Amino acid sequence: MSQKEYTKDMFVLVQENERLLDKKLKTKQLTYFQDAMIRFTKNKYNVIATVILVIFILLSIFVPIITPRNLFAQTNSSLTTLPPRIPLLENLGILNGTKQFKNQPIDYTTVDPVTGLGYPTIGFQADYFLFDTLTNQDVIGTDRSPQFRGGTNELFVDTERSAYAIVTPVAISFLTGHTIEVDVNEIDPAGVLKVYLSALSVGSGYASWDDLALLGTITEAGVHVLDPMTAIANGVARYVVFKYELPAPSTDGSEYVSFNSIAVKNAADVNVNFYDGYPLAMFALYNVDSLTENGRFVRKNAVMTTANFRYNVYEALFADQRSTIGDADYDRILQENEGMEDSIVPDPDNPDGWLFGEGFPIVSVVSVEIISLPGTGITATNYVVMLDGSYALGFETTPYFLFGTNVFGQDLFTLIWLGLRTSLLLGFMAACVNIFVGIIWGATSAYYGGQVDIMMERFTDIWGSFPQITMIAIITVLIGPGFTALFIFMVYDGWIGAAKVTRSQFYRYKGREYVLAARTLGASDSRIIFKHILPNALGTIITRVVLSIPSVIFLEVNLSYLGFGIGNGQAFRIGPITLTGTSIGVILNDGQQQIFAGNLWLVIFPTIIVSILMITFNMFGNALRDALNPQLRGS
Repeated sequence: MSQKEYTKDMFVLVQENERLLDKKLKTKQLTYFQDAMIRFTKNKYNVIATVILVIFILLSIFVPIITPRNLFAQTNSSLTTLPPRIPLLENLGILNGTKQFKNQPIDYTTVDPVTGLGYPTIGFQADYFLFDTLTNQDVIGTDRSPQFRGGTNELFVDTERSAYAIVTPVAISFLTGHTIEVDVNEIDPAGVLKVYLSALSVGSGYASWDDLALLGTITEAGVHVLDPMTAIANGVARYVVFKYELPAPSTDGSEYVSFNSIAVKNAADVNVNFYDGYPLAMFALYNVDSLTENGRFVRKNAVMTTANFRYNVYEALFADQRSTIGDADYDRILQENEGMEDSIVPDPDNPDGWLFGEGFPIVSVVSVEIISLPGTGITATNYVVMLDGSYALGFETTPYFLFGTNVFGQDLFTLIWLGLRTSLLLGFMAACVNIFVGIIWGATSAYYGGQVDIMMERFTDIWGSFPQITMIAIITVLIGPGFTALFIFMVYDGWIGAAKVTRSQFYRYKGREYVLAARTLGASDSRIIFKHILPNALGTIITRVVLSIPSVIFLEVNLSYLGFGIGNGQAFRIGPITLTGTSIGVILNDGQQQIFAGNLWLVIFPTIIVSILMITFNMFGNALRDALNPQLRGS
């Protein structure tokens, strides 16, 4: 193959007569952190998560400061378990301060003859029911309670016993023409039912059953009428005893007699005393010979009607309240509220009282009582008034508890942010300790390598292999539950993860040229570690710090929920910062005991806050990892 020749004339100098200069950069050079910030803000979801996280932190700082301490730092028995009430949403029927009640025993006197529905009156006022939500249902039970109606009462004889008896709760005065009517639902044919009259309410006062007056013997189910006047004189009061007797001791304790009712009737066949259901269940047990007599008297197939409904708790609680105040308090209230005295008008429905205008602490005066102390000439004036409900409970207006209140009447909204502050501080302190120990351990292990690395890695494997639940139990037993035990557990093996990350980063960078150059120039080990290697691995380690905080918080929540963490009433001071015994885990632990009572907001709201916190922390950590990754610079 021939070779082509190139001559000098074939080449021409470019820009031979021009002066060549470096061109000015048209774009501004970015620093490492400026470039990281650009990458961080590119993902809008991460920015939103960061904003939410900042808002949460600010709320945890300022909400407990601006909220009156009496709403969350002390018990308020009148405000216990109030449901959430949020402005605007309440107008839509959502979180409007009403509470769902279930299985509340009704007052049978309230049953509507048209609808057949009744409602409870103990602890409730009819004006605040949402009657369109009222439903009734029957519950079958065996309780000795007046709420249960009807059913039967069964008298059993115990194993290896041959009889047992019951007695009326009071002595009955029998008159001429009175009869005893026994309605037996069922009787085991192995035994008989004997009816006696007793002068005593207990059988221990008799030597034998022969000392009592036997009225008759019942052997079959049905209504049986007995004449007490065959055994006593007119007007004599006696207890009626019903004894179920077997011919031989029972072998399995299954023999029984079942009662529908027991009645004492007069000559006109009108009930003088009538016992069924609950009144019959309250008959006392009667025992003459304890060696042969024993058993049980149980109720069966009783029915209790219960109600499910929604109730306006706020309106009921903050309704006007009747109260009696002295003349000094009355005058003080008038002086403290300008224009209140001028707003007085007569009460058209009460000639002894008067009314005040709207917006004042006292709604009306019902009556005035003048009390004179005999022999002293001193008189005192008391005013029976209707106090504004909010004023009576210490509020200017009806309050909004956004997340409701807990069983101690404390504002859950404030408690959650107070608890979050404790959880965040605990998590941050534990994360700092874990990162500090982990960096030193991992850096030493990776930098020196060899046998040092093997020994230190095996130690971390052994140290981290102990079961966590066992360790927290041991720590709690040794030093007691509280901040110290929880903090020790959070750091005892929490540093291992940071050590592994640091170790991997040091292995990545310790063989780089600039590290070898520094070692050649005589740099000390500590200088190489902290000056040349660690700064390059700092991005990953910082990300590890951020991502470890939510995991530590979640650990605290789980431990406090299980009862191994901090608790109510505790406090721990770190310089100017005081950590209270309230944390998210403690709030959840308290709230889970109220789940079956229907107070679900005590668990729902803390859970939502923790979930959002975990998600935002993880998104923030991931965004920070990408932003500080040198390999992504310029992307």
